[in-house]
Amino acid sequence: MKKRIVQDISIVFAGAAGLFSALELFIMSDIFGEKTDRLSYVSMGIAAAVFIIYYVIRGRLYKRPDTWITFGLFAYAFPVTWAYYGLSFSLFTPRFYYVWCVILFLFFAVRVLPKPDGIIRAFSFTYVSVACVSGVYILVRATMTLREAFPGSDLVLGCFRLGRLCGMGNANTMAFFCLTGILLSIYGCIRGKRAARIFYGVAIAVLWFLMGLNNCRTTNAALAVTVALFVFALTLRHLAKKGTRKAVKFVVAASAAGVAGLTVILLLMTPTPIYRAGVTVAARTTNDQQMLDNVDRVYERNVTDVDTLNDRTLVWKRSLELIFKNPRRALFGISVRSPESVNGVYEGRHDIIMPFAHTMLLEIFRRLGLIGLIVWISLLCIWGKNAVSKFFDAKQDAGVVYLMAAAAGALLTGITEMGPFVFSAAIAIPYLFFFGCGIAMRDVDNEEKDLT
Repeated sequence: MKKRIVQDISIVFAGAAGLFSALELFIMSDIFGEKTDRLSYVSMGIAAAVFIIYYVIRGRLYKRPDTWITFGLFAYAFPVTWAYYGLSFSLFTPRFYYVWCVILFLFFAVRVLPKPDGIIRAFSFTYVSVACVSGVYILVRATMTLREAFPGSDLVLGCFRLGRLCGMGNANTMAFFCLTGILLSIYGCIRGKRAARIFYGVAIAVLWFLMGLNNCRTTNAALAVTVALFVFALTLRHLAKKGTRKAVKFVVAASAAGVAGLTVILLLMTPTPIYRAGVTVAARTTNDQQMLDNVDRVYERNVTDVDTLNDRTLVWKRSLELIFKNPRRALFGISVRSPESVNGVYEGRHDIIMPFAHTMLLEIFRRLGLIGLIVWISLLCIWGKNAVSKFFDAKQDAGVVYLMAAAAGALLTGITEMGPFVFSAAIAIPYLFFFGCGIAMRDVDNEEKDLT
C-alpha cells in the first residue's frame, strides 16, 4: 500500500517535472518574477533528491556500478567548483545541481517502478501541453511583429530573426523544445489509447510546424534518425516473423529506415513555404505591404549549406585551445558554475563569443576536465550496451524499442549542441534521454512487467 502511494506521488511529481521543464526558460528569464527562478528549481531539486534516495534504496540500485558512477560524476562537480570559487553556501546554489536532481529522479524512478509508463505519460502530457500552447503563442506573437517596419527581436517570447522563428532564447533552443515534444508525443501515440493518440497526433502536427520554422538542422537530423531507427527495428521484427533470410531482412529494413528518415527531413522543409504562403495571402487581403516585405525574409535553410558546420569547427578548435591552456584546466575543467565563454573564435572579431563549445563532449571536457569526460563516456558505454541489446530484442515492447531509438536521436544532438548533458541552457532533451537510459537499465526480472 505504501509503495502504491509513493508511486502515485511520484507520477504527480513527474507531471510537475514536465511542467517545470517546459517552463524552465521562461522561469530563468524572470517572466514570472525574480524569485520564481530560485524557488522553483530549489524546491523541485530537493524533492527530487528525496525521491532519488528512496528509489535507490527500494530498488537496491546501490548494488549497480553505474549508480555510483553517476553519483560520482555529480559529486565530482563540487570539488571542481570549490577549487575555483572557495567553499561557501553559493557552492550549492547553481541551477545545474537542482535541474539534474529532477532528471535523475526520472532516471531512477523508471528503473524501479513495476509499471514506469505512468511516470513517462505524466511527464509527457504536461510537457507537451505547455510546449504546444507556448509554441503557438510565440508563433502568433512573431507573426504580429512582421507588421512593424522594424520587427521586434524578443528572443524569448517570439520573433523572426535571420529568417527563422525564434523563441525560448533562440531558434535552436526552441527547436530542441519542439523536438522533445515530438519525440514524447510519438511515444504517447505508441503507448496510448484512442484519446491519447488524438491528443498527441495533434501535438505532433503543431510541433512539426513550429520546428520546421526553427530551421535547426541538428534537431531535424535527430528526429529523422529516431524515426529511421524505429522503422528499422519494426521492419526487422516483421520480417523475422515471416522467416525472411537474415541478409535480405537487414537490407530491406535499412532501405525502409532510409526512406523514413528522408521523408522526415523533407516534411520538415515544408512548414516555412506553407507559412510564408499563408501570411502572404493574409497580408494581400489586408493590403499590408510591410508584412509582405517582412515575410519574404522568412526562408528555409538549404540542407547542403555547410557554413554553420564550418563555424562549428572554429568553435571546437578554440575550445580545445582553452581546454589545454594549462594542465589544471585540462584535468579538472573550469567547473559547472564558471561564466567563462568561448572567446577568440573568429580572427579579428573578439567581440563575438560563444556560450559553450557547441558539442557535448568538448563542453564536458571544458567544464569538468578529462576526469569528468572519462566518467561520462563510461556511463554512455554502460547504458548504450543495454540499450542496443533491448533495441534488437524481438520480444521487447514497441514502446521500449522506440525509447531506445529516441535516446539515440537525443545523443546525436550532442554532436553540434549540448545534447543530453546541458549545463546552462534550458534545453529539455536530457529528460527524454534519461527516460530511455532508465528503461534500458531496468533489471531483467522486471522485463515482463515493463510498460504493461
